[in-house]
Amino acid sequence: MKIKISKHAERRMRERCGLNKKAVERMAEKAYYHGIKHSETKGKLNKWISGKYLAKGKANNIRIYGDKAFVFCDDVLVTVLQVPRVIVKDMEYLVRREK
Repeated sequence: MKIKISKHAERRMRERCGLNKKAVERMAEKAYYHGIKHSETKGKLNKWISGKYLAKGKANNIRIYGDKAFVFCDDVLVTVLQVPRVIVKDMEYLVRREK
């Protein structure tokens, strides 16, 4: 499945990640397929994502990849948010991944 990127999301990724157009597409796909799902989080990270999920009306899929939160509506990237530093610092303890 091809990930679509809104103009707003492209601007945000260029601004917040410093990426060019081709890298924006690659990063969006990596975040969608390899990012941390909302259901895989716990603690402060889960609470923060839940707040963003409720605030963004059409968003139905938020993925954490690196120190950014990628907000998707189905297969369309809507925006990219910076995860707060306090949460990033403790991120490895706030994610439960079954391997």
